Amino acid sequence: MKSAPDPLVSIILLNWNQPHFTLACLESLGGLTYPNFNVIIVDNASTDDSLEQIAAILPTLKYLTTVIANNHNQGFAEGNNVGIRHALEQAADYVLLLNNDTEVAPGFLEPLVQVAESAPEIGITGPKIFYFDDPARIWSAGGLISEQGRTHQLGVNAPDEPIFNRLRQVDYVTGCAMLVKRETIEKAGMLDARFFIYYEETDWCARVSRAGFSIWYVPQSVVWHKISLKARDLSPRYVYFMTRNRLLFLRNLGKSRFSIWWSLLTVDLRTVIAWTVWKRHKAARPLRRPRLKGMLDYLQGRFGEAAL
Repeated sequence: MKSAPDPLVSIILLNWNQPHFTLACLESLGGLTYPNFNVIIVDNASTDDSLEQIAAILPTLKYLTTVIANNHNQGFAEGNNVGIRHALEQAADYVLLLNNDTEVAPGFLEPLVQVAESAPEIGITGPKIFYFDDPARIWSAGGLISEQGRTHQLGVNAPDEPIFNRLRQVDYVTGCAMLVKRETIEKAGMLDARFFIYYEETDWCARVSRAGFSIWYVPQSVVWHKISLKARDLSPRYVYFMTRNRLLFLRNLGKSRFSIWWSLLTVDLRTVIAWTVWKRHKAARPLRRPRLKGMLDYLQGRFGEAAL
């Protein structure tokens, strides 16, 4: 009897003015041991020579690669949705969202697929993610969502200890690397484009759970992420989108207006006041404006991209 073929996995890489990251990620994918995958590169209207650099490397790749060029920057959410639609049209069994600023272990796909295939109710699987510049330190080991809607990413900055080597069900995995079953997308839908960037994958996972699927952290799968959390925390863009989108996430969870207003007052407004009053927060004072704008834009229903 012939064994069933390996499911087709379409790996989606989103590029926006970062060809150096994308090319390194493509080279890393060239070492994969999983036999049935292709890559879809979605360029989010880069203004540099990204498309030229990517086109130059395509003939050297040993796996099927498709390039889709968006005519404007559609953000992480809708940019990936473009790739997801193409993958489903091409009969993919799974889509794998993968940040272009990652590199992967040769065998990272097999464990993700094996766990996903082990039960029909498993909708999403995600790997153990390390810092690229500190490969013994974890960036993400899945995440939890509290009853109040607070998110907690597991393992951040922790050394790789036995506690993080256990397969476990989680509430969400980061969009940095997440394998999603076709049936999950068909039932739960795709990423909510209103988020543009940040919180979209957490919202997606919550929606997937409500649709009856489970989400699993798979530590046997390993990815390295080229990220600095400290630098991102000081970005006005990051502060704006995390503020606005956290409130949208709470609304999507079905939290009451009172709960959302309470979060807005006790988290966001309280933080702005602390940044204003306390000298130790002097460096954060330039971030007051994007935080306040994030609050206001949520209240006025302004989502998607934003001019800061």
